[in-house]
Amino acid sequence: MNRRTDSDTPRQPSQIAILRYLRIHGPAARIDIGSATGLSPATVTSLTADLMTQGLVQESQSANAQATGTGNGNGNGNANGNHGATRGRPKVLLDLVPNAACVIGVKITINLIEIALGNFKGEIEHSSEHSINTRDLDEAELIATLIKLIDRFIDKHKNFSARPPVGISIAVQGVCDSNSGEIIWSPALRQRNIALTKALSERFGGIVQMSNDANCIATAISQNTNLHRGGDFAVIMLGYGIGMGLVLNGSVYNGDFGTAAEFGHTKYQPDGPLCNCGRRGCLEAYIGDYAILRDARGIIDLPDANSLHPSEEQMMDLVARARGGNEDLADLFRHAGKVLGYGIANLIALLGPKQIFITGSGARAYDMMEPELMRGLSLAQVPELRRGPEIVHLAWDKDLALQGAIGQSLLRHDENMFQAAVAV
Repeated sequence: MNRRTDSDTPRQPSQIAILRYLRIHGPAARIDIGSATGLSPATVTSLTADLMTQGLVQESQSANAQATGTGNGNGNGNANGNHGATRGRPKVLLDLVPNAACVIGVKITINLIEIALGNFKGEIEHSSEHSINTRDLDEAELIATLIKLIDRFIDKHKNFSARPPVGISIAVQGVCDSNSGEIIWSPALRQRNIALTKALSERFGGIVQMSNDANCIATAISQNTNLHRGGDFAVIMLGYGIGMGLVLNGSVYNGDFGTAAEFGHTKYQPDGPLCNCGRRGCLEAYIGDYAILRDARGIIDLPDANSLHPSEEQMMDLVARARGGNEDLADLFRHAGKVLGYGIANLIALLGPKQIFITGSGARAYDMMEPELMRGLSLAQVPELRRGPEIVHLAWDKDLALQGAIGQSLLRHDENMFQAAVAV
């Protein structure tokens, strides 16, 4: 790898690269930071010294030094008399300072608003859930509700940091314009075209940004090396609807208009069933929870409940019946898998990502969907394109949307922090 010298290295982009490397891989030694970023040892030493002076980075002992008990607190201990231990001076690791800054993550889904406090390392320190009839809120009421909840949350956890949050990031179920900060449409709300981020920025200051929940999940996966293997990847989120986050060249792709990668609203059949977007034949109209429940009502008698916004209990009941021997219901999930396979074939033909993750609460029946998904993919895919990508089912045991919202806010804060410093 060619290393840049100290004299020809732009300091701000390189410092941002170091912060982001530590957020994903830290704690890490200076030599490992240099190897990953292409910076020379002298440059890494100089830049990290600046970051330490700013209170953003700190030194910590290596795991080996802590295990042997020979470190003296300044990285100069020796590992003696301990079989299997590495001898000599232990590595001095660098890590981010957790309370150097904090950010707020917000997630809006049907009848639920969640709020989380993230530290500078991207870890969630505190979170809260609020059951609210979101579909009863107009634009003004939604903004007022969010301001009240965020105010209360910040006040409750103000002891974590002496400074107010440097940013707020909102994950929204549905279609939103990440450029303008406008919710175009969401199943959680009756009203469309809600301008949200400007009002929150005026109230709380700092950078307020918004993205759909699938993009936030894609951000969370991109910052977790246990989940992805590098390269471009897509995240397909199954649930009430069908969302997708797309990571190209290490960044979430939003497109010029802020609403890219709406995978669920690509077409499977032009004259197919009605989608909640108002058009016919979208993938979502076959795979989304509301679509499966709609078709299930034509097969079996179901309790009178909200079929437009099915609950997790309703959907798990259908899954249990399908697994219990109801072949007609099982066929609904199999057909959903086949449609998903056709959609993935188009995605591969267009972009050829290295990995495709399938996750979300709607992947609860993935075991029934997968065989037909692979069959549909095989039928739809050009034979020459069958070498990849890897398709990974990511169990929905942890909601990554809030984690990703925290990550997006920190990515923006890193850039803003150094831009502000240059301006001064």
